[in-house]
Amino acid sequence: MAKASQVVLMENEFYIIKAPNGKVLEVKNFNPENGAGIQLWSYAGHPWQQWQFVDAGEGRWRIQNRFTGKMIDLAMGGVVEGTWLHQWSRTSGLSQCWALEPTRNGRTRIRNVLADKYIDLVGMNTSNGAQAQIWNFVSGGNQEWELVRIDPDVAQTSARAEEKPDAQTTPSQRKHQNDLVRKLNNAGKGRAARK
Repeated sequence: MAKASQVVLMENEFYIIKAPNGKVLEVKNFNPENGAGIQLWSYAGHPWQQWQFVDAGEGRWRIQNRFTGKMIDLAMGGVVEGTWLHQWSRTSGLSQCWALEPTRNGRTRIRNVLADKYIDLVGMNTSNGAQAQIWNFVSGGNQEWELVRIDPDVAQTSARAEEKPDAQTTPSQRKHQNDLVRKLNNAGKGRAARK
């Protein structure tokens, strides 16, 4: 267990990274590939919206997605203002290392160690689909995040609810949901086989 800002991060627990408007950072289109973007979206209990903070030593953290197992990283290793965030397999590079800094209002700023810039949103956009980027320090809520631990029991209930097709979903949406459930099941089988 380690204290980061006002949050006590628990080992092997998952968190949402929530903006002041209640939306969260997620992997865009739940894409498992390297290079998938990190965006803002309404929280719906999905594993691609949940993150684990992995201790990288010296007060640094890697931020690993629950669904993909990949880390929040800087696109193309960029360090300038406006560099987009994406996910990438774990590396030893500092582009995947983040420092958590408290704010006066109880939220957290997340600073990239390599670039010395903060997780921010392109154009201060707070709507679904807003791309995450890094930017120099500015005062304001677009760089302030709340780290909220996911209750494992609630997460499991949400996952089971997702598996039931809604009567209002189209056939293509149901196929998409079924593909997702298969991916989740296969990911779980792979982890179990490795233990």
